[in-house]
Amino acid sequence: MIHAVDWAYPWNAPRPAIAGPEKQLTRDEFHQGQAVLAKVKTLPYELSQKFTARHKYLLKEKGHLTANKYLVFTLGRTILPRIDLVNHAHCMDVQASTQFLCEADEYNRLPGMKDKDLKNLCMRIAGQLMQIYEENCEELIAAHGGDNAVLFDSRTQSELYGHIAGMARAFNVQPMHWARYRKGKMDARSAIASLSRLVNSEWWERKFKAQRTQWREALLIAIGSVSRDKAASAYASIQAIREVKARRLSNLEYLKSCDLENTETGERFSLIEKVMASISNPEIRRMELMNTIAFTEQYAADNGDVGMFITITTPSKYHPTRTVGAEKRVQFNHNWDKEACTPKDGQRYLCKVWAKIRTAFKDNGLKVYGMRVVEPHHDATPHWHMMLFTKCAQRQPVIDIMRKYAMKEDGDERGAAKNRFDCKHMNKGGAAGYIAKYIAKNIDGYALEGERDFETGELLSDAAAAVTAWSATWRIPQFHPIGLPAMGAYRECRKIRSLNLTETFDEEVEAVRAAADVGNFAAYITAQGGANTPRESQTVRVARRTADELNAYDEEVKKVVGIFAPHLGESNVFETRTTQWRIVSSAVDVELLTLKSASGAPRSPVNNCGLVESAASTNSHGGEAGSHAEALFREQNAVIDWTDTAAVRAIVSRVKEDSPRVSRQQRSANPFKYREVAPSARLTQSERARIPKIRHELAIKGIAPEKWQLEALTRGALMKFGDESIQYQAIEDWSDFYS
Repeated sequence: MIHAVDWAYPWNAPRPAIAGPEKQLTRDEFHQGQAVLAKVKTLPYELSQKFTARHKYLLKEKGHLTANKYLVFTLGRTILPRIDLVNHAHCMDVQASTQFLCEADEYNRLPGMKDKDLKNLCMRIAGQLMQIYEENCEELIAAHGGDNAVLFDSRTQSELYGHIAGMARAFNVQPMHWARYRKGKMDARSAIASLSRLVNSEWWERKFKAQRTQWREALLIAIGSVSRDKAASAYASIQAIREVKARRLSNLEYLKSCDLENTETGERFSLIEKVMASISNPEIRRMELMNTIAFTEQYAADNGDVGMFITITTPSKYHPTRTVGAEKRVQFNHNWDKEACTPKDGQRYLCKVWAKIRTAFKDNGLKVYGMRVVEPHHDATPHWHMMLFTKCAQRQPVIDIMRKYAMKEDGDERGAAKNRFDCKHMNKGGAAGYIAKYIAKNIDGYALEGERDFETGELLSDAAAAVTAWSATWRIPQFHPIGLPAMGAYRECRKIRSLNLTETFDEEVEAVRAAADVGNFAAYITAQGGANTPRESQTVRVARRTADELNAYDEEVKKVVGIFAPHLGESNVFETRTTQWRIVSSAVDVELLTLKSASGAPRSPVNNCGLVESAASTNSHGGEAGSHAEALFREQNAVIDWTDTAAVRAIVSRVKEDSPRVSRQQRSANPFKYREVAPSARLTQSERARIPKIRHELAIKGIAPEKWQLEALTRGALMKFGDESIQYQAIEDWSDFYS
């Protein structure tokens, strides 16, 4: 090779050849790329922004050819088909009902829907269901000569429930008591309890917000944004982690702004302090779990039981990605493309496997107890870790049964024998050590500094936030005791301090209380009757009573009040919750706050919203006695310093206190009482019923109308589609209105 230094002059040294013009796209290649780009722009913002940004970068740095290849091959042939699979699995189920076919387009863009649009959609759905329900009730009353007694019949309400709930299932929602209805055991009270939710827009809003989060997360999983890849985020997407964090910070701010008030004495305590002292505190939750595991191991040692650490994972089709090579490169898993399973589907699969295992244990007289931990793989697919104890003679049959059902589905696929089921025998004194890391990783990352995750290579202390976000997004419980006595009774007994229950109950109940009081979970298991004791046969159980207040759907609610001993009768209850509390704002009475308090005005030492008790504080601006907030309501021309945050908050608090409130105690508990609903401009039932027919007739003509056009046509409007004008005869549902 000849170098430039070999030449006498640098200007005559060899130079690289001048590159020719870039190859131009053909017309077909250009149209293919533009078609993909147009489809990308219809995706939710998180996805479309990601893809369009990559396309713009390639267009600028690599040229038209490389950018177009990215559109056609990477997006068009690999990523967009996976997105279509996810959307098809989550879109409206038109087979369940065609009643809401006009809302299909709106519902199918739920992943990228804003809160305002989502709320409007929920209001329309709830309003239409309410209208249909009322029309059906009126028809039944008219058919029975005006006698509304037919509405109190369980069979009638069951039929109404089946009609309304069947339509609601089109939105991938499982109505309350649906399983009971399918078994033919629906009663009138249960039917109305569920129907009252289906006609409530707030209930739909909560359901759709959860669906929106999971649908969007499923799309991000499908495109590979949730994995161990450097350009992705393991366990949960960055968006999901941010949302969960923001939601928890919002809840924390709310807790800080509220107090717990004794309804009898008026005594107040900080709500955030009480919450952080309860099991809601991750640190306390972790310590309780570790205490439970340690004493469960002690109980097993005292009874001569042996331990096993079981790991069960899902088949390959539940994993959206796979790792290959020594460097563990992440690739799309084509087995996942067949069904586009979500982490929730993976959890359902594991629950079904466990149900079959439990049935086999029962049939063969085998008993196990311990703790189960659910955690995600790097691509958000769940797997189970179980610390189980059993008799030495039963260990091998237990392992054989669990392996049999864990490998039953797709057990012959590559890697199944190695990865699908694993069992390790635990030595004495090492059970807590096996599962402690998984508990800390799934709660707060305690004592995991410096340790790295086997799958992702990331620090375990940093993975806790992503794992908790994964659990919150997919609503998968992380920890579950197996074969152990109820934790609710354990916590209630710990509230009874230094009080012997022998006279109130007997020595057996006192043994349960004493064990819980000192935190000895092993003694608590023994006092409750031992492991695998049915809840009905345990020594102490949680007592519940019907609360005075009704819930938002006018239903009676049972609340925990204490404990009782089943062998001594349910009437003998020891109350652990005798004080009635309510949540109130931490702001004090606005009457004591000066409206024009300046920098020199006295403040409460408690918080910035506090009030002063001085009736005449000096105003530093004018030197006059500061007026109180009560003057605002006495004088119309009272001057308010709106820059004073404390004054404004107090005034708003006073206005809210004076606002009328609905007392749930005054509501009737009768579920058969109907409420008057104001009329609206919604489509009538007859108009909605003809929309599918109009859509079908227009589709035959090659016309794809939008939602507003269908609504206008069914009302009798004249619409133009190209050169063709179409109009349908209006339905005379409002003849009385025009007369």
